Amino acid sequence: MSALLTMMAAAILAFTFTGCSDDDEPMAEVTYTYGFSNMSASHPDFLEEMNKIEKGFQSALGITGKPFTKKGSIDECDKQVYEACQKAFDSLKGEAWQGDYTFQVTNVGTGNIVYTATFSANNENRPPIGNKAMEDVDMGDFYFIDGSFADKSTELTSTQKSVCIGVVLKKGRDNSGDWADNCNYTLKDGTTLMPEVHGYVLALRDVKGIIVWSQPWSNIEVGCDRNPTTGFNGYSNTRAIINAIEEHGWTLQREFPAAYYAVNYENVCPAPAKTSGWFLPSGGQCQYWLNNKDVIHNSMLNAEGDGCFGLYWSSSEDADNPVSNAYYLDSCPGYDKIYSEWKISSNAVRACLAF
Repeated sequence: MSALLTMMAAAILAFTFTGCSDDDEPMAEVTYTYGFSNMSASHPDFLEEMNKIEKGFQSALGITGKPFTKKGSIDECDKQVYEACQKAFDSLKGEAWQGDYTFQVTNVGTGNIVYTATFSANNENRPPIGNKAMEDVDMGDFYFIDGSFADKSTELTSTQKSVCIGVVLKKGRDNSGDWADNCNYTLKDGTTLMPEVHGYVLALRDVKGIIVWSQPWSNIEVGCDRNPTTGFNGYSNTRAIINAIEEHGWTLQREFPAAYYAVNYENVCPAPAKTSGWFLPSGGQCQYWLNNKDVIHNSMLNAEGDGCFGLYWSSSEDADNPVSNAYYLDSCPGYDKIYSEWKISSNAVRACLAF
């Protein structure tokens, strides 16, 4: 009898702890909620349209209501939820909507918005969220989820704030000088060459948490640039880190968390398709940010972002000790400098993209 009870208990435990991770250890339960952060409609069918959008996401997520839970690590479950939401969006985006709606799915524990979808009247023919032409953009301008811009002097509406994903860090690409960009870009799909770089965007919010550059057992000379205050090579640095983990059979999340969380900011805030996707900015990009931090900071706050005063990792390795050290930005008042730090130290991460 005791043997039978033992077997039954083992079976119950095995059933209880299955989740979205393949690890043998019990997984945490991650809770999510969803809803419309904004809607604008003046027609009688708006409730029917909202219900259609909500049902589409419920179906893709395999749920019937909120809140809902997933079992696994936060990163794994956020990714699973994001991928399901993307399927829902793809199934709905071809509809002809009469109103404008912003639907969001949020991780309750972290407060991170895992997915934002916008559905607008005339759908594919809808006007851009921002009204500033790309050729006229300037540092500090607002950048929206559809790849459009608004001038930094604009008083954003609540809808625009909900879909603002960053602030323009710099307009244009330099081939020489302090801000020279030597990267070979692909679009965020990872295969299509990016024909032209028009500028760079700094994410509106930090990656949540304080993160090490690399783990002590994975301290190696990756081959990133070694320029603390020049060069716009964050994209190629991030690619070098990804290539390094492939060569060693490591995982980006475990061995190089700073780069991992920069790249996977995509799961929190999807980058527009015609961009490079998110990456960890270089020392030079951090220096440019520092040089213009007051304007950038004000724009971040006006869009209800995180601001940009703090300690942030760059993707550039220390020229004197590239095995163990990397550069970070200290933008706190009274410091305002790029410093070197042990890679095993913890700093914040703010992602960047090229458009």
